[in-house]
Amino acid sequence: MKRAIRDLADFPDDRLFMTVAEGIPLIVENAVELDGTAGLLYERKEYRVAEIIRGLSEEEAAKVLILLDAVRCPPKSGRTRETLNCFDYHLAKRIYSMTCSYPSILSYKEIIQLVQIETRSYFLDGPNRVDWILENSITAEREESLYVDFVQDLTETAGEYQWRSPRSREPLFERDYRSPDCVRVVEALCKAGAKSSDGVALIAEIWRGFSPDPSTQRSELQHLIADTLDSLLERGLGSVDASSGDTIMSGWSFPLWPFTIKPSGRTATTLRKLREERARAVARIEAMEEKRNPPPAITRSKLEALAGAYAAVQRDRESLRRRADNGNHGVSRSVSSAVFDEWFESPSYLHLRDMYRALSEKERTGLLALGWFAKERITDWSLVYERARDSVSHLGEAYQLGLGYYWLAGLARWEAPPRPFQAGRWNPF
Repeated sequence: MKRAIRDLADFPDDRLFMTVAEGIPLIVENAVELDGTAGLLYERKEYRVAEIIRGLSEEEAAKVLILLDAVRCPPKSGRTRETLNCFDYHLAKRIYSMTCSYPSILSYKEIIQLVQIETRSYFLDGPNRVDWILENSITAEREESLYVDFVQDLTETAGEYQWRSPRSREPLFERDYRSPDCVRVVEALCKAGAKSSDGVALIAEIWRGFSPDPSTQRSELQHLIADTLDSLLERGLGSVDASSGDTIMSGWSFPLWPFTIKPSGRTATTLRKLREERARAVARIEAMEEKRNPPPAITRSKLEALAGAYAAVQRDRESLRRRADNGNHGVSRSVSSAVFDEWFESPSYLHLRDMYRALSEKERTGLLALGWFAKERITDWSLVYERARDSVSHLGEAYQLGLGYYWLAGLARWEAPPRPFQAGRWNPF
């Protein structure tokens, strides 16, 4: 026996429709059974194995979407065989299953972007989007859940080696197990009529004239889906209740038959270009980190006095909060508006406010910039300062005083030597 799924591309329509209709309920039955097993494992807190089996159920269910795409594919396009190639290809099946989970995709252009992103062999990512060169995320996630492997970091030419082992898994969901969207979609499609040759033929009749382009909107897709479900029901080829109808309408996505779904290429040239791109980005980040002009325009002595006044305000605020607890021993941390009013009228707050109002606009700008420099951990001081200068006159006084916790930390960071780039440490622009 040999795998012969691609031979379907050579079948005449009547034989194609009959063969696809025979296979769909078998695939759905297997996907649902795998999903049920995953749910049982999840209940037993076997989270890692549950996730593996759940992924297999998604891949199995995606085969139905691939077969229906082969049916939806216009014969003259010459794309049927390429579509059927996806049947045995893990990456393609995972992408098909993903499309069922994105009802927010509003146009075919977004599907194009999704496929482009998910088929990258290598890409830059991390807190700064350039920290590491990573492999295709779908393939890597799948393999990391299954296998122990010996790997090398690709970020540098001579990256470090290490053993990688499947990680312990946290619960997939906060509470109860949830079946994959893809499984629910294909189960609903099967019941709606995709398990009969007449139902498959009707799907081909309705969809083969549909060739989406980047401007095609989801509304046109949903119109075709609605027509399909109505026609299947009118001809008595299946059943659709409100729940399964909603599942199909939200989860059966645009056809993917126009795409050749495979990684973009695991080449030395791709890695070299990504390393060069990363080097340029790191150089930009480090150049920004070195910028320390203009100076904050507020003296250390004034800043320390303001920070001390802020600390006094916080002590008084905590005292008011404890008094507001009324013997609840901190169980309730809510504070009434009356207590807030009292806090804003406290001597410590009025003293801090008066100190702030005595500052010049340049000093206030420096104070605001220092607060942001520490709180937001922004790399580009000159950009922070420019934004502070543009904002200081219209940002509320209470907001600016509320940054008091960060003033000294911002100054310490401004005075410290520039930090070299470190992968994994956030260096926002």
